Amino acid sequence: MGLNSFSIKEHLKKSNSIKAVLDKGTCFRSKTINVCLLKRIESDVNKAAFICKKNLCQKKAVLRNRFRRILREAYRKSKHFLPPGHDIVIVGTRVTKDTKPLEIEKEITDAFKKYTKK
Repeated sequence: MGLNSFSIKEHLKKSNSIKAVLDKGTCFRSKTINVCLLKRIESDVNKAAFICKKNLCQKKAVLRNRFRRILREAYRKSKHFLPPGHDIVIVGTRVTKDTKPLEIEKEITDAFKKYTKK
């Protein structure tokens, strides 16, 4: 796969894995998103999940899916800033129709850089 791809192997799917990242991981809050990271020992691939709550977009699935696509695309472009072996959950907290993908990409990149400096 290419550097900027997001394959099936990189998806974090199990709910107990997502809950573990949200409970035990390091969280970085920004204006529109929250990024939670948890280091895994046994893997050499980053796995990511994207969450968008129902009350964020008045229970409209079309908007939630659009927001998740924007989050996924922003992660795909900035994932090379984080070394491999992490579980990542990106929660869209204040994403609106007017939110630019470049803005979200910058926030994800900033969170990854803060985590690697730590």
